[in-house]
Amino acid sequence: MRSRFSAFAIPNGEYLMETTLPGKRKYHNKKDLQEWGEINEWTKLEIIQTPALNHVEFKAYYTDQDGHQQIHHEFSVFQKMHEHWYYVSGEFLD
Repeated sequence: MRSRFSAFAIPNGEYLMETTLPGKRKYHNKKDLQEWGEINEWTKLEIIQTPALNHVEFKAYYTDQDGHQQIHHEFSVFQKMHEHWYYVSGEFLD
């Protein structure tokens, strides 16, 4: 989770795709992930809860391209495969 936040902050769309579960990559676009990282300034990651080993609720704080402070609040699911963790899905929360 933390490494994916860092990949948005750098930004590194390639890493974001590589850490997405292979079967789910078709639902994501490396260019869009890269662009979202580029147009926003990612400032803070707050882990809210981890109710299970592969579940995490978090808030990612960022400043958008218009200079407004934003919070991306998500509940994410990860899967461990071959000793690596992969992002599976996320539900946006208010």
